[in-house]
Amino acid sequence: MNEVLVTATSAATQADLPNAKMGSRFGRMDLLSQLALLSVESLGVNFESMDRTRIAICMAVTAGSLPTDIEYWKGRREPGGPSPTLFAYTLPSSAIGEIAIRYRLTGPNLCFVGSRANLLNEARDLIDREEADACICIECDVVTAAIATITGLPTKAQARAAFLMRGTNGFLLKENHRDIESVCALVSAAEAARNSSR
Repeated sequence: MNEVLVTATSAATQADLPNAKMGSRFGRMDLLSQLALLSVESLGVNFESMDRTRIAICMAVTAGSLPTDIEYWKGRREPGGPSPTLFAYTLPSSAIGEIAIRYRLTGPNLCFVGSRANLLNEARDLIDREEADACICIECDVVTAAIATITGLPTKAQARAAFLMRGTNGFLLKENHRDIESVCALVSAAEAARNSSR
């Protein structure tokens, strides 16, 4: 049986958003969904060549939808009340929905709030249990100044993504690979070494 491999990785920051060409819907999304979607787009995976019912999405979000929740709550003081468009993003898993809509993916999905410790293991398990043939893993950190004050976390706005599937071409995902940041660094180093030997 083939091992679970990381076949693509990517990252997106708030600085990347102004140059994103993702359609008019993209501009109406909250920051968390924009970053998550852009990181998946940057993977460069051709989802059309796969069975989209068998592609899972697993996402870990540091502060959940709290940044959007606060903005929505502030809207109660505005004429007309809180934004109904913003309301759609007051769930931490809203970004998963946006990814599924854009790529027409109907496989299983999971959203972890606060901790990313189980993200890659759960993705691998979905593939090992044959509930999915592949899995998009996204780690998204959106901590605004308001959230930093409440939680003590440092401010940031970034997302990383990895695409996992069985195969023979890619970076072997081992049991001790626990977070996307280190996996992205290892994949980049392996690609650089491969390119320099050519």
